[in-house]
Amino acid sequence: MRAKWLCLVALTAAAVGCGEGRAIFDIDVFSFLSGAKADTLPYVGPLPPGVPDTIPVQTVRSLGLGSSSVVDTVRFIGSVDFVNASGTGSVTFAVYFDSLKNTVYTGTPWFSVSAAVTPGATTTSPFDVDIIDPAMRKLFLASTVYVGIRVSATGAISGTAKLSALRARVVIQDKIF
Repeated sequence: MRAKWLCLVALTAAAVGCGEGRAIFDIDVFSFLSGAKADTLPYVGPLPPGVPDTIPVQTVRSLGLGSSSVVDTVRFIGSVDFVNASGTGSVTFAVYFDSLKNTVYTGTPWFSVSAAVTPGATTTSPFDVDIIDPAMRKLFLASTVYVGIRVSATGAISGTAKLSALRARVVIQDKIF
């Protein structure tokens, strides 16, 4: 009996000593997009009618933890290469996420990356973005998240925006009690 009691006390002390339970997940969103050949999008400024400025909405498998956890942090880390063929101007690469496929592009982007471009040059724009909106962070507890990309250009320019990396770092806190 005493051994059981000591074991219980040791386990309780270990649990208290560990503090809050946090788990860190690294989701390689880029692999989902590049696998679907949706990591590159041409841009033209000004955009002529009928020319698409978005990729088809893509499905990303996420954590699937439901409401039993609280999302502490969501951070996106990556890079976009703007390969400019002609003209001088600026390009914006916007990333959208949603829980419903048909509403991905109806809201505001989660984040965007912009760069000034010059003829015949590639401009690399790295990004490291923390998502602070709790409702947006909670989206990553679902098992499926939908992602979209939109590129817009100002100036008389043309080229290609190519995502070279996009990772979502999601930190959750377990709600055990």
